[in-house]
Amino acid sequence: MRKLFTLTLFLFLFASCDYYYYDEPHDDYHEYRRSGEDCFYADRLIGTWQCCYPMYVGGMEFKQIRFMRNGYADITMSYAKEVDWFTYTYSYTYYGNTIRFSRDGQTISFSIWSFLSPELTVYDSFGKYVWRYVRTE
Repeated sequence: MRKLFTLTLFLFLFASCDYYYYDEPHDDYHEYRRSGEDCFYADRLIGTWQCCYPMYVGGMEFKQIRFMRNGYADITMSYAKEVDWFTYTYSYTYYGNTIRFSRDGQTISFSIWSFLSPELTVYDSFGKYVWRYVRTE
């Protein structure tokens, strides 16, 4: 009787474990979705995202990104290891699994690694970065 109880308890505990999301990117990026809130789509970009430290892109440290509905984004940044911040306006596109920023012939591209609300993890050829959703537009 005791063995049956132990086996039943073990099976119950094993069955109650759940693997919510994957740590690696997949072609089917819906695999890491846990609930309706964790599903990422273009309208989820609208608002202000804080770039978690450190996020260095092209010698610039990104501080925050404010996505607007008109296809533009204000990116607040500073030179690496400097204290003065400034903001540039980029046009952005979101297509599939990629977010691209363009300004004066310069393009910055990020691919989505995972989204677990309120954090969006993106990556480029230099590293992986976390953006944390702060507020709506």
